[in-house]
Amino acid sequence: MRLLSPFAIILLLGLLNIEFLKAQKLVDSLATKRTRALFLNLEMAANEGKILFGHQDDLAYGVGWRDVPGGSDVRFSCGDFPAVYGWELGNLEHDSVANLDHVNFKKMKTWIREGYRRGGVITLSWHLDNYHTGGSAWDTTAAVRDILPGGAHHERYKADLDRFALFVNDLEGGNWPRKHKIPIIFRPFHEQTGAWFWWGKTHAAPADFKNLWRFTVAYLRDVKGLHQILYSFSTSYNYDTAEEMLEFYPGDEWVDVLGIDFYAYDTLPQTWERFRSCHKILVETAEARGKIPALTEFGFETIPQHDWWTNVFLKNLLLDPSLSRMAYACAWRNANPKHCYVPYSAHQSLPDFQEFYRNPATLFEADLWDFYKKPKPKPVRNPKPVEQEKTSSSTLK
Repeated sequence: MRLLSPFAIILLLGLLNIEFLKAQKLVDSLATKRTRALFLNLEMAANEGKILFGHQDDLAYGVGWRDVPGGSDVRFSCGDFPAVYGWELGNLEHDSVANLDHVNFKKMKTWIREGYRRGGVITLSWHLDNYHTGGSAWDTTAAVRDILPGGAHHERYKADLDRFALFVNDLEGGNWPRKHKIPIIFRPFHEQTGAWFWWGKTHAAPADFKNLWRFTVAYLRDVKGLHQILYSFSTSYNYDTAEEMLEFYPGDEWVDVLGIDFYAYDTLPQTWERFRSCHKILVETAEARGKIPALTEFGFETIPQHDWWTNVFLKNLLLDPSLSRMAYACAWRNANPKHCYVPYSAHQSLPDFQEFYRNPATLFEADLWDFYKKPKPKPVRNPKPVEQEKTSSSTLK
């Protein structure tokens, strides 16, 4: 049998890699192998109807505690960490020590590395302050044109992207010689279909928003050389058609994850009808365009219904097969008893959350296969016992 020469092997591997990238259609053709693997594994989870559960700021604080080693309201509730960790970069543009929710940036990097080391998925959002007025992200004075090329604050925006690049490049996993950049899902300018941020639909023209998105991606990818990022375009839930949802969409070549942020403010049937309608549009559109569908933020503040997790939230996700093909769902943060989105010690929905955890449709951190290796057929998942942490949030005050 004739063996291939080393040159032929290298050429063949290169061609296979090119075809692999073409099949994925990622924003970044130079994406690291772990970033490409993350995309494929998220896609596989979604196709199998397995939803990764996430939580914002999970390791930093919870109800009744802050900055406690091993702290996590999710773990205190069910014995396992979330599969997805959401983090916020607001105030990074000011070189602040902490973000707008008082999470120290240096400690945030440690928690990101910790979650990644255990196999978790990392997402970053950024509530940038208004460049026109200096107000917060919720100051809805128009500002998008100010930071486009030629705009009054374009150079300042580039400097902020430089800060982002420094932050992300400092997130590394492994040890030499296998040290590598941690793959990140970046979710800039989210909920643009709403009117509450300065980049929202009533304050920015669709063409300007698209140009801002494209500039941001191109600058981070091509100028700063960040190849560890999947880009998430996340809408709000105020649309009735795919065309409305995609009004600000910059194009398939600029997006990897197609997400939606959904918050419930009641348990009325029409609320969940809209939930199902918007999600069905999102999932089917994402699949048709080769994108990862995700519930990039969600929650019901204080979770006032004891069986909300299984009898409302999960029930509605599983009513239609397309709705369950959502790669992950990231709950918002637990700041205090009046502003919390996952249960904590003695919360009325805690037993139901444990049932939600045990459901085979949900994936928490211990359920994850290696999301940073090219996927292979997944083994059958065994039922999970609940091992509620003996240390409750009340003992950590």
